[in-house]
Amino acid sequence: MKCIATLSTKDISIVVWSITNELIVNYESSLNVNDLEHALNTDKFCKVPDLNFENIFENIFGDGLLGVSNCKQVIIRLSDDDFAINFAIIDIKTKLRQILISQGLEGWTESVAFLENGDLVVIKLQPVYRAYIFSKSKINGKQKWTCKNSIELGKKDASCHIFSKKGKLFICLDYKMPVVMQWDLITRKFDIQYILDLNTNIDSSIRMELNSDNTLLAISNGKVLGLGSVVCVYLTKSGMMITNSRYFYVKLFINIKYTILCKLIFFKIMCCITAHS
Repeated sequence: MKCIATLSTKDISIVVWSITNELIVNYESSLNVNDLEHALNTDKFCKVPDLNFENIFENIFGDGLLGVSNCKQVIIRLSDDDFAINFAIIDIKTKLRQILISQGLEGWTESVAFLENGDLVVIKLQPVYRAYIFSKSKINGKQKWTCKNSIELGKKDASCHIFSKKGKLFICLDYKMPVVMQWDLITRKFDIQYILDLNTNIDSSIRMELNSDNTLLAISNGKVLGLGSVVCVYLTKSGMMITNSRYFYVKLFINIKYTILCKLIFFKIMCCITAHS
């Protein structure tokens, strides 16, 4: 069973549905503004005593809803002006905020996401430059998030994005030389580093796919200095790029009234990779 969630910034509500293997969508539960206030309005977490929770998503950068797990918990983005940490994990059933205990979590968090194995990863840059991996464990009969490992990152400020596929953790870091770093989620050991095309900008449009036997990794981004999309294919054993291609938005003007807009979509590339793997 999988879960999906939606956020309405009009009435400040989050709704979670479950999807069965038969693709049947069932309503699970929801959070309204009163639930959010009850979960977040604590002395040590909320820094503004009279905060108007109707406006908690107005002063944030990016999406307010960052993720949902299959155990029915959601990640929301918060303002670091209003809260001790700029995100929160809330259980949709108990309507309680989940506590993460680890040194260095206070302040600005660069990125946070649920992984495909149910773990949680939190990326902190300045001043700690670490990726924290949390797992669910039972403590005194209750399920709690426990920090199982932390990964030291390079001490450089950069934007980053998190992906989890087929037991691997990928962290994209937008340094002067953009890179993707790969870890094994079972052994929690570093695997390999991929150096991206210098024209590739790392942002929310970046996509990655592994082929069926995990020997090839394709990385694509929708923004390449306005010149189209670059798809690069790497060997996962060595991190070496074996091919890349650039795809353009092509306009053919037949006359003043008609324009044909063509784009080669990323999943076609992956179909070719899978067919040849």
